[in-house]
Amino acid sequence: MVTDMTMTSTSVPTNVVEFRDWLAQRAPVTDEASAIDQIRLLNQHQGMIEAAQALAATELETMRLEREAREKVPKSQRGKGLGAEIALARRETPARGKRFLEMARALAKDMPHTREALTQGQIREEHAQAIVKETSVLSSKHRKTVDDAVKDRLGMAGPKELANEARAHAQRLDPKAAAERTKKGTAERRVTCQPIGDGLSKLTAIGPSQMIHAVYNNLWQSARSILSTGKSQNEEGKPRTRDQLTFDLLIERGTGQPKAAAVPVQVLLSMSPESLTPEGHTPAWLVGHGPIPAKTARKWLGHSDVVAEIRRLFTTPKGNQIVGLEAKSRNFSHGLRTMVLLRDDKCRNIYCEADIQDSDHMKPHREDGPTSWDNGSGLCTACNQTKENRGWKHEGDAQSLTVTTPTGHTYTKTPGPVIPGTAPLKRFIRRRGKRPDPDDADPDEDCIQP
Repeated sequence: MVTDMTMTSTSVPTNVVEFRDWLAQRAPVTDEASAIDQIRLLNQHQGMIEAAQALAATELETMRLEREAREKVPKSQRGKGLGAEIALARRETPARGKRFLEMARALAKDMPHTREALTQGQIREEHAQAIVKETSVLSSKHRKTVDDAVKDRLGMAGPKELANEARAHAQRLDPKAAAERTKKGTAERRVTCQPIGDGLSKLTAIGPSQMIHAVYNNLWQSARSILSTGKSQNEEGKPRTRDQLTFDLLIERGTGQPKAAAVPVQVLLSMSPESLTPEGHTPAWLVGHGPIPAKTARKWLGHSDVVAEIRRLFTTPKGNQIVGLEAKSRNFSHGLRTMVLLRDDKCRNIYCEADIQDSDHMKPHREDGPTSWDNGSGLCTACNQTKENRGWKHEGDAQSLTVTTPTGHTYTKTPGPVIPGTAPLKRFIRRRGKRPDPDDADPDEDCIQP
């Protein structure tokens, strides 16, 4: 659950409050045409609201930079964390907040036509973001030229069309900048993983087009060759489709394993005792990814090449707070980090959905903050760095985190259940590719208590 400061009617113009009240009391439409008219009108208002947000963001940045200049803050430190602060106000991830601030700057400085189209509700934020992104490496002069070149397309072309047209203009105006953009993009090559539900995740590789296409074409051709030999059966003797073969080849080549299903992994998976039995239906919870069906988890853990290490995880009576983890190691730090990962699942910062990278002290260690369960937070690297900026503060305990921003606004988040809908006693399961050394386990060890 997340709560933040309630906006009072005195903090916004009267007409905005009236519009909000109208939305809350909106009467149902009486015919189909009226429904479409209202959808179109509300969509126009969405664009106008996004334009107003962008204007407020640039005004906030101007005031913040001026105040910090008066306070003699080093120029390199001014405005630090402002994107994350805006993200909290917009209830979105810090990365989105940063992109929104960058868009707001560009609209205010170099893109009057795009700004006007957004202000009039002719386009939405995603259209403006597309143009801003494709012109990000251009000079102010060239950016204005592109803005003028696409002005007649605003309100007619979709975000992808506008992005392609803006990119073409940008490459024509400044070939050197286009080459620099490609070079920068190559340096930012990466692989990411994102859950998509039903026990599935999406692996995304971003890099130079020729390399990505080479990998894809190689996998595709290899899968087609296997199909042509008639040897496409899986371990159960059932034929695999080309897409299934392509995926299995990717896993086998990426891990060096002879079979995709035998890949050694180490993950945190929470299940209720009931879900370990064939009659159990409560979903398991894969840390960092979310729920997966109990039957799928049992099949996953029951694979012949997988060893499951089961450890009891103790929670509060309501099942939404971890209070202890059965120990397998005398290293308390490892156990404490595991508990933080299980509790927070993703970055603990409000609205951030990035993977946990750092075990952070809410009260900094330099201020004698203890390395303890109540003072621990699982954060991504970006949120951990933002927390160190001027005016930011993280406070709370194992049950809640309250973030205070430089403007004095506060946002509070409490963790959800370890596994939604389960009984208090949970089980912690870790899959590993090899069997644990019996000498590592000590049956006489007590449960770790924070």
